[in-house]
Amino acid sequence: MQSRAVENPLLRHGAAALLYALGFVLLRQVSFSYWVLFAGYRLTVLLLVPRRYWPALAVGELGPLGYTAWLCMDDFGGTWSAIMMVPPIALAMPVVHLCRERWQLFQGRHHVRISILLLCALACSLVWTLANLAAVSVSIKPAGYPPMDYPLLAGRWLIGNYLGVLTVAPLALMIREVWQLTSAHERWTRLMDSRLFLESALGLLPVLMLLAWIGGGGMGEQARQVARMSMFIPVVFLALRHGWYGVAIGGTMASTAVVFTMPAAFDPGTMQAEVLIAFTISTMMMFGARISVLNRRDLQERLDARQTLALAQRTLFLGELRMRQTAMAIEQVRGSIQQTSNLMLERLRYTVPTSEERQYRLQTALNQDQLFRLADNLHPVSWRQRGLPAALREGAVARTLEAAGVRYTCDIEGRGLSQLSPGIHLVLYRTIGEIAGSLCGDRDISGIHVRLRGGAFDGRRWVVMRIDGLRDEVAARAVRWGELMQGLATTSTGLEAIRDQVALFEGQVRERRVAHGNRISLILHNPE
Repeated sequence: MQSRAVENPLLRHGAAALLYALGFVLLRQVSFSYWVLFAGYRLTVLLLVPRRYWPALAVGELGPLGYTAWLCMDDFGGTWSAIMMVPPIALAMPVVHLCRERWQLFQGRHHVRISILLLCALACSLVWTLANLAAVSVSIKPAGYPPMDYPLLAGRWLIGNYLGVLTVAPLALMIREVWQLTSAHERWTRLMDSRLFLESALGLLPVLMLLAWIGGGGMGEQARQVARMSMFIPVVFLALRHGWYGVAIGGTMASTAVVFTMPAAFDPGTMQAEVLIAFTISTMMMFGARISVLNRRDLQERLDARQTLALAQRTLFLGELRMRQTAMAIEQVRGSIQQTSNLMLERLRYTVPTSEERQYRLQTALNQDQLFRLADNLHPVSWRQRGLPAALREGAVARTLEAAGVRYTCDIEGRGLSQLSPGIHLVLYRTIGEIAGSLCGDRDISGIHVRLRGGAFDGRRWVVMRIDGLRDEVAARAVRWGELMQGLATTSTGLEAIRDQVALFEGQVRERRVAHGNRISLILHNPE
């Protein structure tokens, strides 16, 4: 039964008319000639509600207007009542339709073109001002009533309608845009984490309340004017910080604060302050729209860069997986070759001399060792079996350095090394071999000390690695450099390649000389 009622078009249009009329009546109670909040409500509804409900909105506005026209018909005349019966929302529909459909007020599904919004607000305000002037011009005046100052009335109504639109419409459109761009379960969290919300609630609101208290208190007319003129400053601040979103919130608060400083009806000082606030909101909306475009462009560039880094990190990790598979395949081939060689040597045992058999076995063992070194360089066995710490302390790089006579030590401090991504593990291990090859290039070091320290900041893990090349020319003479450089040739690709790999994880590389030799430090951040 309820679903049938919801699907009934007549009931939906009736509900739209009733809800609009209710909001119109409520806002009309807090509006006056130069702060027409229901004008902003009227335009906002036209901008957000589908066009098929526009006739219902006109009917909804006709109810309160018709009641007012009927009550005041004896005082102002039938012609005035007839003009008042024309719903102003219907007069604005052609303008809003032109801006929405022809001039593309909503760019895409979410973003608002601020220049078109301001043009639409000004045009609708002008239309409603002309309608009010037409009604006043045909109204019956009491005997002895002074001549009407139509320019003053036009200015008062125009600024009232325009400021009312600027007070309501941008804020509503901002909420609509944010609502559409965020998922339901993220809205409250993003609101609490939003710098715009915090700066508005904890910074802008107290400042405007203080200025409103100064302007509304008994401190004199000069203090009131200074307070009113100062209310545009927070709007400019939020515009520079957050684009037109900041102007939407700041403009609503500033125009409301100006009204609270009004000492009496039709106060000229309040009118001047509202003109300044309207001008500030309009210019800052245009300026803030450009800032918002630049912010979105910067955000998109950061997202693209992050996606590019993630793609490069995945590519690096996939390459490491292929190297691991290749290393395991080489291990299998090595095992098959060893079995075949043992079988052949067992058969040749009684057919060849003992010295020749020993030579065959030595050559077979040498070939097995070369295959093992090749597989271990591609992906260390200790890494596959016992993790990264074992590979750093006992892997191919460590064995190559120790076998050639270079002292090698590795210290791991802090926590969370195992919680880093596999890509960082890969870069750490490969980078040690490349830096070792770079440090050994001058052939004047006798030891290499590696120190790793992990940690976390703001929920994101990081790791710092420092590699010291210990210079000792006397001890360096005993190092078998030919054997060492040949063993490190498969891992060393130069410092520039190290910088490229570290940059994939938003890291930095620093090289400097210290008292005991050379030091290369780097920091890596875990991918978000």
